[in-house]
Amino acid sequence: MSFRLKKLLEILNKEYKFDMQEKWDNSGFQIGNLQDEVFKILLTIDISFESVLYAVKNNFNCIISHHPLFFEKITSLDFNSKFYKKIKLIMDNNINVISIHTPLDFHENGVNKALAKACMLKSYEHFIDYTNDFGYGLVGNVDNQNVIDYIKKIKFKNNFENIIFYGNRDINISKIAVLGGSGAFSIKKAIDLDVDLLISSDFKYHDIQYAIENSLSLVDLGHYESEFFGLYELEIFLKNNISSSVDIYIYKNNVFKKYVL
Repeated sequence: MSFRLKKLLEILNKEYKFDMQEKWDNSGFQIGNLQDEVFKILLTIDISFESVLYAVKNNFNCIISHHPLFFEKITSLDFNSKFYKKIKLIMDNNINVISIHTPLDFHENGVNKALAKACMLKSYEHFIDYTNDFGYGLVGNVDNQNVIDYIKKIKFKNNFENIIFYGNRDINISKIAVLGGSGAFSIKKAIDLDVDLLISSDFKYHDIQYAIENSLSLVDLGHYESEFFGLYELEIFLKNNISSSVDIYIYKNNVFKKYVL
């Protein structure tokens, strides 16, 4: 029995509510043919040239990404640019693309629930309110323990290669907030809630200074690393809600990997 892209988009929209996305976001259908039969889906954080090439070589005809393929307004296309070559590769190989960005961030079984589980949080709740019972991040508790001991536990549990910590190594922590993606905007809220440790990414110099001056420690997992677990939640949803004839795989190559030299 055929399973068409249009049906896949309807199922995703019903669950993740694309109309609830941020105004600056571009979640939903990106490129393709709504009448195409979907037979093999690749889940990825980013639509990188490498992920598209992987899809082509392995006969995927649909990619579902977290970050949108088309994010900024396109005003020109250079035939020599990697972006153009990526789009051309998608079109030449009839690959359909759907993106689920902020709707996956604040979905109850999305990026932040997956991150909370990875960080071993207990009895968590919404961290940053968005609208209509949707929110960014989760705040919860762990057993009271030294912050470095805790970080070593989550590093080992999740096979993290590089974790950046800002704060006092000697403190004990119990209240933790997690927020997948760029989390600097949540620092003030974390301080207001008396959070001991905020786990997120993309902190800038003065963000870090403000947090430390207000007794908030920070862990920067990396943008990719803090959101990747959400793909496992998306995979579970798809396997439970679309045709069993469709193969689903997760692309695990982070092209923005950090190296400690």
